[in-house]
Amino acid sequence: MVEVFYDRKGREKYADDVIPFEQKGYFAILLKDDKVLVTYPPQVTVPEFPGGAADRREDFRGCLFRKLFEETGIEFMLNEGLRRYEQDINYFAEDARPFGEFCKYNMTFIVYDASSYGFDTNREKWKTPENGLASWIYIKDIFEGKTKINYAHWLAFQKLFADECKS
Repeated sequence: MVEVFYDRKGREKYADDVIPFEQKGYFAILLKDDKVLVTYPPQVTVPEFPGGAADRREDFRGCLFRKLFEETGIEFMLNEGLRRYEQDINYFAEDARPFGEFCKYNMTFIVYDASSYGFDTNREKWKTPENGLASWIYIKDIFEGKTKINYAHWLAFQKLFADECKS
């Protein structure tokens, strides 16, 4: 059986004779000043929300604390958040290993109100500890298609912000 997997841009990849691995990941959507925090990991051409695969025995707090620091340089512990969305997707990570990886990815996106934190949402893109970039982008730019984000993240974003998407 040939399965369809999606890369970061939403392009279909077909897995024939491939046994995908299962992966669990957590992603933080930090909101402040009508903007969200995104990262541009090295060798990745579309922004995405900070987060990623959890290490063994790592809960969402540990995973997000680690990934937020690696991908943005921000160090703080997150709580349960305002709302969550969980999705399962056949995902193709084109930048992993030499030829990419096929995985069945269980992703949990957690929305946080970051308005009480001292983040400067007007600062320019900045270099991160893992040599990527991070920045704050307007929510409306994502909905209007001005900024294309990771396809799997876009699917979750639409569900989490369905009301804002309609306005």
